[in-house]
This record gives sequence, C-alpha cells and structure tokens, in this order.
Amino acid sequence: MLRSLIGNAIKGVSYASVLRIPIAAPVQKCSFSMLQVYNGSKCYPQITPIEAKSDLLKQSFDLQTPQSRNVTKFSLNKGKRKSVRAVVKRFRRLDWGAWIRTYTGRQKKLFSKSSNCKRRLRQHVFTNSAQSWLLDSMVTSFWRRPKNWVDDIYAPYHKRDEFFATKSKSFKV
Repeated sequence: MLRSLIGNAIKGVSYASVLRIPIAAPVQKCSFSMLQVYNGSKCYPQITPIEAKSDLLKQSFDLQTPQSRNVTKFSLNKGKRKSVRAVVKRFRRLDWGAWIRTYTGRQKKLFSKSSNCKRRLRQHVFTNSAQSWLLDSMVTSFWRRPKNWVDDIYAPYHKRDEFFATKSKSFKV
C-alpha cells in the first residue's frame, strides 16, 4: 500500500516535470475555451497526471509496434519445435555459422534506380552476430546443419579459412 502510494506520487511529479506544468500556479481563462494554467506570460493546458500517462502511452504505441517472433515451441500434433518459415525463405545459413541475405527492395522500382544502385542491390549481405544468434534460435537443428546442395551457388562462401575460429582442419596422410 505504502509502496504504491509513494510510487504514484513520484510518477505524478515526474509527469508534471516532463510536461513543464507549474505545480502551484493560478488557474485562469486564457484566449482558448479550455481551462489553462497561467504562469507569467505563458499559458499551459491543465492536464492531470492520469491524462498525461494515457497520452504518453498512446504516443509510445503509435511510434513503435511490438515485435513478434513467431516461433512455435511445441506443435499441436507432435509437440516438436517448428522453424519460422520466413527465415528459411529469406535467409541462407553458411557452413561456418553466418547467415546471408539479399538487399531489401532489390526488385522494386528498378526503373527509378541508378545503375550503381542496381549493382549494389544484386549483392548479398552478411548478418551480424546478434542477428545470426536470433536466426539460429528461430530455426530447428535441421536448418543449422551444413547442407550439400547440387550446384550450390554459395559453395565458395561456405569455407572461411582465413579466420582461426572457422578454419577447416586439414588431414595429413
């Protein structure tokens, strides 16, 4: 009870300071029809902390939609984990653990793009370590294992021998 009372009091003070509303100021009618607080030469709209909190929440939801990771941890039929189909469709995992993707919008409005921009859009991009970890957690172990495709166009990129952590071991006979 005491903790919630103190917390609400602190929230009320912080909202008033964020909105720059004077706490003890005379209330008068300004040129507008709504009731406003008068401080010297400036008129501030009178907003209660509850209204301010709801306005801040509305603004935060308008600016940022919550992210969604559609990972099925337990399927209804067999109770097994499922891969996110969008990851399998849009990304490709290399044998050494990195993920590769194409540029977004590479097939959109090509008539309005310059030749240099079109050339850049034909290239591929590696994901960083945080994105690779996230993509690894969104697919099952089947997609994390190395694959041997026929006529794989990414075959030169599956080896990374210049870096010690991903260097392949050579066997001497």
